[in-house]
Amino acid sequence: MSSMALTAGFLVALVVSIGLVCTKHLHGKLTFDSVVGVQKFHKTLTPRVGGLSLALGYFAVWLFLEGDLRNIFGLIGLAGIPALALGMTEDITKRVGVRLRLLATIVSGLAFVALTGYTIDHVDVYGVDAVLAMPLVATAFTAFAIGGVTNSINIIDGFHGLASGTLIILLLSFALVGWRVQDTVFMQMALLMASIVAGFFVVNFPFGKLFLGDAGAYFAGYLLAVMAVMLPVRNPEVSPWVSLLILAYPVTETLVSIIRRQRDDGAHTGEPDSAHLHHIVYRNIAGRAARFFQVPALGSAMTSLIMWAFPAATLVSVWLCGLKTINSIWLVAFIVVFYVVVYRGTLARERSMRKD
Repeated sequence: MSSMALTAGFLVALVVSIGLVCTKHLHGKLTFDSVVGVQKFHKTLTPRVGGLSLALGYFAVWLFLEGDLRNIFGLIGLAGIPALALGMTEDITKRVGVRLRLLATIVSGLAFVALTGYTIDHVDVYGVDAVLAMPLVATAFTAFAIGGVTNSINIIDGFHGLASGTLIILLLSFALVGWRVQDTVFMQMALLMASIVAGFFVVNFPFGKLFLGDAGAYFAGYLLAVMAVMLPVRNPEVSPWVSLLILAYPVTETLVSIIRRQRDDGAHTGEPDSAHLHHIVYRNIAGRAARFFQVPALGSAMTSLIMWAFPAATLVSVWLCGLKTINSIWLVAFIVVFYVVVYRGTLARERSMRKD
């Protein structure tokens, strides 16, 4: 991996991010994020087109690559255009529906399979593997899985640095596994993607001068998803459950949201609400702490610092686990249970305080 590629990804994403912030008076009419909504906690009009920073950073990296790494990196980026384009359209027009955006992420998943040939053809579950052995089923399952993971990043995108910081940690987790199994190309891809997100992160955390927006969340989520698909295919000694272990936090957040929304009002999971764990942590812990220390502007960043414990746990897990199915299943179960316990405990505390 060229150090120039790594540097280019970071610097281009950083410079474009700074440029978008400095010129917001010129494009803000189209790009500002609304401060109105149940899930909104910021009070300052802020551009939500961080996806442009990631896209240009990704292209800059590709220009410096060679050989197989350049080819696969280019194909991944090409397949991600539908998710990026529909996300950017929503960021500017605010008129693209949730279902259409979800469809775009699935289309990117299908394009990825068609261009690269990577599919999820086994999950080490008896009976399921026999079904996934059928190419059409594997293709459909892979596309929907990529769409689901892509949207999970959009769901956790709500506080300064939460999504971008989580992405960096999870991409480093993939890089760590690639290093452990000596898959140099895979490790390099993960590090390059992390460097691009890091360029945006500098402007996003801790003061939230620029937001990922739908384009940024979808494109970065798509990149994370395809890495999860590629890892066990390229390295048969690595269980598919290792990929799920790395993605445990955003996937758990999504599944809990689905259950909660269907139970409460039957609303679509992608529609905004303020009942995610990061919202509850902000209201009951981080926001209160920030006001107590008289730094209310840092409440959002403090929420992210707390929530990064979940992706950090997966990073430690893939360092310690044997990359086999049974170990990974136990660790996934632990993270899910840990999440649920924290969610219920924090929510119960909030309800108790309301009664008092």
